[in-house]
Amino acid sequence: MKKKDVTLLVIGSAGEEGLSPIQIQKSLFLIGQSHLPALPSDFYEFYAYNYGPFCEEVYSDADTLVEEGMVFNKPVSGQNWSIYVIAPKGQDRAEAIRSKNDIGDLAQHIKEIVAWVSALTFSELLRAIYAKYPQYSEKSVFQG
Repeated sequence: MKKKDVTLLVIGSAGEEGLSPIQIQKSLFLIGQSHLPALPSDFYEFYAYNYGPFCEEVYSDADTLVEEGMVFNKPVSGQNWSIYVIAPKGQDRAEAIRSKNDIGDLAQHIKEIVAWVSALTFSELLRAIYAKYPQYSEKSVFQG
């Protein structure tokens, strides 16, 4: 399984609501902190940035998923970013990933993390991440 596959599973776990870029970043960060054996050995490496743990490759992979037709962007009114939503082709691919790989614990963990991240506001999410992982707040511009 590739890192990009985990990103697809994360976006797919959000259903039709999709995820904002920061929700994808924080979901993948938290999933990586689990160190579950089903994760790719070269999983995303995060560093402290403006809004906590960040990895540029996450956005690159999400955009590649859009280019491949696995995911689509849903514009957010008044914002310069879009929500990432799984497409039917992506749902088929996610199902194939789950069926081909022994990722039972990882699949459940992804669902739980995405549900938790999706239930929080931007401020709540960052405060929760910073409380548990204070080293990632060092370069933060967030003052909430």
